[in-house]
Amino acid sequence: MGGTPVSDPADRGPTGAGPLPDPDGRDDLSPTARALRDALAARAATAEPADRLEEIRMSTRSRRRQFRTRAALAVAAAVVVAAGAAAAVTRGGDDVTTVAATPTSTASDPAPASTAPSPPASASASSSSSSPAAAPTATPAATSAPTGTATGSALPTGTGSVPVYWLGGDAPKLFREFVAAPAGGNDPTRALRAMLAGDPTDPDYRSPWSADPSATVTATDGRLVVDLAASAATGDAAGAGATALQQLVHTVTAAAGDDLPVQVRVDGAPASTLFGTSVAASLSRAPQVDVQAPAWITAVTPAAGGVTLAGVGTAFEGTLLYVVTDAAGAEVTRGPVQAGANGTYREFSTVVELPAGTYTVAVFAPDESDGEGATPLADTKGFTVS
Repeated sequence: MGGTPVSDPADRGPTGAGPLPDPDGRDDLSPTARALRDALAARAATAEPADRLEEIRMSTRSRRRQFRTRAALAVAAAVVVAAGAAAAVTRGGDDVTTVAATPTSTASDPAPASTAPSPPASASASSSSSSPAAAPTATPAATSAPTGTATGSALPTGTGSVPVYWLGGDAPKLFREFVAAPAGGNDPTRALRAMLAGDPTDPDYRSPWSADPSATVTATDGRLVVDLAASAATGDAAGAGATALQQLVHTVTAAAGDDLPVQVRVDGAPASTLFGTSVAASLSRAPQVDVQAPAWITAVTPAAGGVTLAGVGTAFEGTLLYVVTDAAGAEVTRGPVQAGANGTYREFSTVVELPAGTYTVAVFAPDESDGEGATPLADTKGFTVS
């Protein structure tokens, strides 16, 4: 038949090469073209293609890993930038502006938040009082320790109202009010004298300290120095001497706007014991969750068809509970509010719809022990919806 059959490679000698047939069945190429053709044929016959599939796959996987690594680094960098921005936005000082309502008394509740300036985030909760009408007053509230406004011997002065901490509850916790203290001295001194005078707006708050109109606070060598008369610490702390000391430390550091260590001096000498409690040479704020009430109300303000309830607190998974009762003590409504979780204090706010009437609202961290733990410490406020 026409054409030159292709022989088996095994028949081509050691190299397996051989002349290629002319595709048209002719072999009339020039000697040079024929030599070139035969050389290419011999070269092609010796080529043994390798399987590069795995090499290609490995190369592809390597490129994917490099891409994923670069993408992960980019995402991580974005997270760091976002976290820094969030910290810059959310970081706060000791005070924010709130409005407080007039507390109303309830026989079974532990001390409520106060009428006028209410305690801030670093303060806490309480029970009841006696006046039913709400009396909104602009008041700062805090969610963290004060930071860095007292430098050297310069302390803030002239603030309209100063923060004062009080004791409340059977196992005393700290509660804060803002007090319009009289002029004279720097703000920490004014706050200290108001605390020592022992006149909280909320009648459920108390203080073991006694009045000392000559008490002073100065800033020296990076600390706040409190000078008292011995008569200022003659009250009965009822076993709450450590809490009373924290009351003093929280009051002067909040008013100073700086979480500096505090040295207490009595009649010109370093104090060694107050209220039966040993006094360290330098006192600092204890963690909020150890000394402050877990929930408290900073404001109850009118809203369409009810009130806006605002406050600060901490609870397991951040869930506090509010309960509203009417003038007869019957429960009207209740609901959860989201605050800080597990020792971290955060602000909360919610609108409670209510018809016209006089009410008391209590906010507290629910008991997670199925009744085996202590009765939750509630903060209560009385208010009227018109």
